[in-house]
Amino acid sequence: MYIINFIGGILCQSRRVRNKICSLINLLKLYSCNVKCGRNCTIHGHVGLSISEAAKVSIGNGFYMSNGKHQNPLCGNAQGHIHVENGAILKIGDFVAVSSLRIWCAKKIIIGNNVKMGGGVTLIDTDAHSMDWKNRRIFNKDQSGKHDKEIIIDNDVFVGMHTIILKGVTIGARTIIGAGSVVTKNIPSDCVACGNPARVIKRINNNENIGI
Repeated sequence: MYIINFIGGILCQSRRVRNKICSLINLLKLYSCNVKCGRNCTIHGHVGLSISEAAKVSIGNGFYMSNGKHQNPLCGNAQGHIHVENGAILKIGDFVAVSSLRIWCAKKIIIGNNVKMGGGVTLIDTDAHSMDWKNRRIFNKDQSGKHDKEIIIDNDVFVGMHTIILKGVTIGARTIIGAGSVVTKNIPSDCVACGNPARVIKRINNNENIGI
């Protein structure tokens, strides 16, 4: 038993060292992309970055991001990725915590303070392609025909794992989005919403059940 505990202790210590090294490397990658980071930002595991030089990206104080199954078992081996296009704006507030988050920002994504997101959440503020099948055959027409619209997530929102939040959505403060939801329309403050497409099923402030 002593040997097992000893080996376990070594593995835990090596994981801590690895996390510290990964976080330092990730922060250097962010700085190299001209991302403004606040104090005590921590990113464990590998995160993919594709950020345009003309993009404006800022991350607040106390940001935490984990990537991969060794950090959050709900994420499997998936890494997070932050993709911000030319001229787009990504602003992440203070004390935001996410796991293997995927962001595709073509226009603007705003995440408020104290927001929590479960494993494998996706935010995408663009169709990425034209809705006209003829345009999709030609790259330039495909890209010029796509629609972008900002996403705003207010303070203290909790988003369940594997949720997808699509373009043009605003989620009000303190709201909870159930796991596996697809959010296509605005969700008000102080409620629980879930489903595909997500809709309000409960008010938080008065515990009122809306029904499914």
